[in-house]
Amino acid sequence: MAIAAEVCAPEEPWLPPLFSSEEWREIVGALSLSPRQAQIVGMVIQGRKDKEIGAALSISKSTVRTHLIETKARLAAEDRIGMVYRVFWTFRQLVEPKRYDWPNRNGQ
Repeated sequence: MAIAAEVCAPEEPWLPPLFSSEEWREIVGALSLSPRQAQIVGMVIQGRKDKEIGAALSISKSTVRTHLIETKARLAAEDRIGMVYRVFWTFRQLVEPKRYDWPNRNGQ
């Protein structure tokens, strides 16, 4: 797995610049995200607001929020920070398997 990050290609404005395209595909696969969920999570990692995500993907803000609700449930995350944490935890697992355990809701 390549560790160096790539700059987002103009046709992929949702790709987090912290990960290469290959790394992002592996993370998305490990988390079983749909293509739209992957786009939205990528833009959340970039710090974009719901309105900005909707404009970039040509969907309404309410549709973005629906995707966020479903994605948070899939990732067992309570909020955006939890989603981002889960993405980075998954990346660490792909890079160094079994080094980290997923904490339970009490942080233990």
